[in-house]
Amino acid sequence: MRGYNNNKKEWISATLMASAVLAGLLVGGSVTPMTQGEQRVSAQAKEIKAVSSSTSESSKKQTVIKKDDKNVKVVTNKVGSIAPTLGYAGPSTDAVDTNWSKTPVDPNKITTTYVSPSGKQYIDDEPVLYFGNNELKFQPSSLTNNKSYNDPTNASSWMYTGTTGVNPNPRRSYGIIINGNVPDDRGYGNTSSARTNSIEAGVRDGKITNYQLYKNTSGTGFKATMYDTVYNLSYTFEEIYDEVGGIYSYFSITNNDAAGTASRAVGAVQGVDTFVDSDRVPVKSIGPNAGFKMTGDKHTLNFRLNSPVNNARLGGWTNYTAGRVPGVMQIANVSEYFTGGILGAGMEASAADKVISISDISKPDEPLIDDSGFVIKTNPKMLAPGETLTNGSYLTYKEVTPSTPPVATVTTPTINAYADQAAAFTIKGKVIDVDGTKGHIEITYPDGSTSPATDNKYDTSKINTFFDYTAKIDPARLSVGANTITIAAVDDKDNRQLLPVTMKANLFKLSATGLPQLIKIGGTVSTLETDLIKNLTIMNKNKHTLTIDGKNPSGKPLDNSKVGFYFQDMTLTDTDTSPVEVANVPVPVNVSDDHTVIDTTSAVYAKDFSTTSEAISGLSNADLNALILKSSEARGWMSATGAESKVSVKSTTLTGTSSDGVYKAVIQNANGKEITINITVTGGLKIASAPDAITYGASTGVMLPYSKENFNLQRQDNSTAKVSISNSGKQAWKLTAKVSKPLTSGSDTLTGVLKYIDTNNAVTDLDSGSVIVGTGKTEATQDVTWDAKQGIIASLDGANTSLKAGKYTGELTWTLDDTPNA
Repeated sequence: MRGYNNNKKEWISATLMASAVLAGLLVGGSVTPMTQGEQRVSAQAKEIKAVSSSTSESSKKQTVIKKDDKNVKVVTNKVGSIAPTLGYAGPSTDAVDTNWSKTPVDPNKITTTYVSPSGKQYIDDEPVLYFGNNELKFQPSSLTNNKSYNDPTNASSWMYTGTTGVNPNPRRSYGIIINGNVPDDRGYGNTSSARTNSIEAGVRDGKITNYQLYKNTSGTGFKATMYDTVYNLSYTFEEIYDEVGGIYSYFSITNNDAAGTASRAVGAVQGVDTFVDSDRVPVKSIGPNAGFKMTGDKHTLNFRLNSPVNNARLGGWTNYTAGRVPGVMQIANVSEYFTGGILGAGMEASAADKVISISDISKPDEPLIDDSGFVIKTNPKMLAPGETLTNGSYLTYKEVTPSTPPVATVTTPTINAYADQAAAFTIKGKVIDVDGTKGHIEITYPDGSTSPATDNKYDTSKINTFFDYTAKIDPARLSVGANTITIAAVDDKDNRQLLPVTMKANLFKLSATGLPQLIKIGGTVSTLETDLIKNLTIMNKNKHTLTIDGKNPSGKPLDNSKVGFYFQDMTLTDTDTSPVEVANVPVPVNVSDDHTVIDTTSAVYAKDFSTTSEAISGLSNADLNALILKSSEARGWMSATGAESKVSVKSTTLTGTSSDGVYKAVIQNANGKEITINITVTGGLKIASAPDAITYGASTGVMLPYSKENFNLQRQDNSTAKVSISNSGKQAWKLTAKVSKPLTSGSDTLTGVLKYIDTNNAVTDLDSGSVIVGTGKTEATQDVTWDAKQGIIASLDGANTSLKAGKYTGELTWTLDDTPNA
């Protein structure tokens, strides 16, 4: 019986022992809504304040303020429904911060329901607000006198009301801008007694439904809500008095289209026939984009677009113009008051005290002092379903003088420092406040964020007195390099410096880029700084050192005795700072030899190797390539980082049928770097032949006498007891033998019988493991043979009385191994 493996380096022979004699040997991964802060009016504190974020488990919407325009507030209501809203669904957060009654005003009592700054009636020279009258159940009307308002001579209002006494019918109306135009049924002209073209008329005629009017619990404000069935919009009106008789007014429009519907461009418009004490009071600007005023005999109307507290923009309204009534109130004449039509600019850019009542926008310097009215608008903004456009203003019948903001200066307009030099990030300067003493220095960083109001506080002790301040810059909010920041003083009434000061903060990070070093095995790295680093970032390039860091924090210490990638860490020190600034600079080092192709970009390494025809016989191209990469120890890397640049076999002349000879292979890395290697193929090393069976003892049996001596049974045919080795590559080898199946005869087993005797007559038991039975390396063919008394013999213990007669068989395995280092 004979068998062998694929590379013919293992052979199995049968072993037989006949009769009582040893006759052979055989070798074998419920959404909670969040309402985010927006500008709201506080009825209690009577000032604009920011509403903190709040969470409600039962809320159905999420509100987010979009800052599409600094003057226009757009609130997003993310409603979960997929159908359009068929009823009022306004903004989830009120523009006014007050406690609204949950029960609406009785519709039968709307004409007599009022609010006032005190929440009471009959207060001398206190204004009063109604939200409906006998003609229109929705019609905001603010009168200047709360006491004798039924006296026609005392029923003064900021819009014309006629002389009908209590709760007169004013000439004021709201409209919308859709598709770049004012619809005929939602316009602002209200001089016609028919009133068919405004939101007020839509409520009266039933085209605008769900009208509800609410008062706040303190009796100082109204909120009206309604749904426009024609344009699928919800309107929200909120008006509330402060303690000085001023009234905050908000007009909000919410898109009620189905979720997923395309956004719509929606704007707002309001027209008013003005009337303050007389009908010929001129309308004057109170400053660019700030609003306008009318000064009569008894009252001064201030229609402001900014907060009277801190001058902050209330949002919305962008353009306005005053003109002769009734012309200015008619949409057909709009191009006479807004350049190019309803979407154009008006007189809003006028300087303070300039008369903005005109007869033609093309002649803005020809003022009109006549029966005046005005139109104010917000150009359309894109509103997605659920989004809200809010327009705010502040009206008072008294002069309003906001507090004068403080002014800060900066002593040193430029700061140069490293991020960890906290003391260096200190701003010094002077601050002065003409009508206050306390405040803080606000720092605005490049990303738009600002320092907290609790930081950098100051107290000048005396008004209109210069005070030396210091303020701390947070270096974490700066980027490495040049940073422009602004400095503004903000007083304790939130009045912010009108013209902030800009300064530079140059943030340095001590650093350099290591240059890839290319050295041969045994070579040394350059000691010149210009060879080692580039891109040096330092405050003073003339005062620094660069030394080797023996601790090697990068973790790949240089070994110039082996090919590969390493780091030589350098310590960069700025000696001009106190304490000194230190940085680690890893310098890449590439060690190469003659088997390496390398430049400052990448490297590829592979070495020549030898193989045998048996090793490559029948291999596929993929298997051949894998053998080439493994045997050549091929690898690639990036010269600057050491990152792998994967290697592959680009081409080779070696095939699975190649015979003896020298072949080529081109190996490349992922960056295209190539190296060519030699592959030597030899015929190989194999067992050419081995005995199929080795038989010991006589074929007819041997009679064994009782004796204490050992008996060696002779091989029946000693000429066949040889193993032939084919070694065309003339490589070093060794041949081993071991018992792979013990000698058995039925249930009887013999052990310790098969032994190997070498030329020095040393005996080794083959049952104990593999035994070297031959070696060689110089001959192309060679036989391993033994004489009759050497090699593999069968040795019996004659004193063993348990020996039983029989024919014993087993297996012996011959193994041929390469020994390249022999």
